[in-house]
Amino acid sequence: MNERTRHPAGERELLEEFAVADRDDDGRVDFAEFKALLEGLEAGMSEEEMRIGFAEVDADQDGLIDCREFAAWWSSD
Repeated sequence: MNERTRHPAGERELLEEFAVADRDDDGRVDFAEFKALLEGLEAGMSEEEMRIGFAEVDADQDGLIDCREFAAWWSSD
């Protein structure tokens, strides 16, 4: 079974976006990586707004965003 059949298109896209955000490839996104992602998306947010957003995405408040938390945020409206 290849990668395409194991992951539907939406899930593949999500994993690709998570990999882009997770610059050090440790399976988690820290604030610096989250900030770089938002800057790359040209979100136009202040650092304070980014910190607030990071805290909202970091559901378990451990200071890192895991793939599950990222998925919930990425797929939200």
